[in-house]
Amino acid sequence: MPSVGLTEPEERMSVLFEEMTREEIRKIAPEAVAVMPTAATEQHGPHMAVGTDTLLVTTVAERAAEQAADEVAVVITPPLAFGSSYHHYPFGGTLSLTSATFANVVLEVLEGLVRTGFRHLVVLNGHGGNKDLVGMANQDLVNRLKQPATVASCNYWDIAMPALAAADLMPAARIPGHAGQYETAAILSLQPDWVDEDARGRVRDMAEEESGLDVDLTGATVQTFGAWGKGSGHTDNPAAATAEVGAKMIDIIVEEVARFFRDFSKLPGPTVD
Repeated sequence: MPSVGLTEPEERMSVLFEEMTREEIRKIAPEAVAVMPTAATEQHGPHMAVGTDTLLVTTVAERAAEQAADEVAVVITPPLAFGSSYHHYPFGGTLSLTSATFANVVLEVLEGLVRTGFRHLVVLNGHGGNKDLVGMANQDLVNRLKQPATVASCNYWDIAMPALAAADLMPAARIPGHAGQYETAAILSLQPDWVDEDARGRVRDMAEEESGLDVDLTGATVQTFGAWGKGSGHTDNPAAATAEVGAKMIDIIVEEVARFFRDFSKLPGPTVD
């Protein structure tokens, strides 16, 4: 017999695509924002787990979706945990897709979301090697396949960069980096057992390795064969990373990505004749 005067708390619908029924998805899709996280499974120096990028982008996506739920329904697809990571093969611990395969997988998932009824789509990227490829997929979806959708692609850290810089938690040049201060701090705050502290203590400053990864030519993206293989698989020293700083940065990133989801949902939908 139910207790008198007590009511069951209202359950909030999951933000995860895989936890919904087809009827729930069909009902919510036209007014919702669908988010596809893209990441990588690749080496992260001698001290970090290879699933770092996937954990970070999925955490940000899910928390931001929950935070934005007061204004817009955001549905998160399962992440694409394999990206363009050929440059990490010299170290092992890396699984990569070719650029063409990666872009086509993103494109076909986006097409599936449109066929399901979503009209506002976001590819939220969590691996730097994917950034140009997700933009290609977006262009093909709208311009070549002429799918009726409004699509955005973005690196989660770029959305939050102004707020992170204002918080002055670490040099902006180290965000996101690779297996350096930012990523190590973030993982320490989320999954500390994914950081090998003994190995972290032996990581050198990148400047000592002469790897060629610190090239800075304004307005240019530079790729040099063998540059990654000269170092130990990271971009900056993780020694100063702490879980406290990592948690603060994740909070800022989640808040800014949630704001982005709200703003994006207000953009006009596709024009259909």
